[in-house]
Amino acid sequence: MGDRARSAVSASAPASRRRGRAPTSSRARRQYARAASSYDRRLATRVVAPVQRRAIDRLELRRGHTVLDVACGTGLNFAGIRAAIGAEGCLIGIDLTADMLAVARGRVESHGWRNVQLIEGNVEEASIPMPVDAALFSFSHDVLRSPAAVARVVEAVKPGGRVVACGSKWGPWWALPVNAVLAVTSLPYTTTFEGFREPWSLLARSVAEGGVESLALGSMYVFSGTTR
Repeated sequence: MGDRARSAVSASAPASRRRGRAPTSSRARRQYARAASSYDRRLATRVVAPVQRRAIDRLELRRGHTVLDVACGTGLNFAGIRAAIGAEGCLIGIDLTADMLAVARGRVESHGWRNVQLIEGNVEEASIPMPVDAALFSFSHDVLRSPAAVARVVEAVKPGGRVVACGSKWGPWWALPVNAVLAVTSLPYTTTFEGFREPWSLLARSVAEGGVESLALGSMYVFSGTTR
């Protein structure tokens, strides 16, 4: 990121968010608890939907697959994943925040989905049923910047399974207005900007055949790889 883009971030983000600090679970839980009731109706949520659909496509799912949706939030990806794995597959959603999972649970119950399992807790410590066929990190920057969380998820995926991440990132140096807006809109959903230029970098070290697709003037990405 160039100096002008950094200036935009400095003007928009509190100092505590700019120091390259590690993700903070307690702060993330509070942020998402406040956002849960209106999360699905927010403009930002609707804007990123095409990127999430693209990421689900990159999972290369088949009917009967078991999929882990990391930091699943309110379950916005559930319908797309279930359409690929069918009723015979299994979807495991894990999230830190009870308020977000309450919305996800309501979504599951309203659709009558019997093959969705929800887990509340830190990814680093949660009891994840293993192995799974694929895992998705969808707009979950804090989790992707936790080495322990990334290692836990990759460990849960079968050898040769797909791992895909999508989310926001700093655009190129010339995209100053984009980066300025991104800094502001990302604040409610992250506790750190550490690694925001390449959020997938820790994941890339843990999988084989990784590739990145840059979208939305470089402000969003889809990373996909295969476990060793």
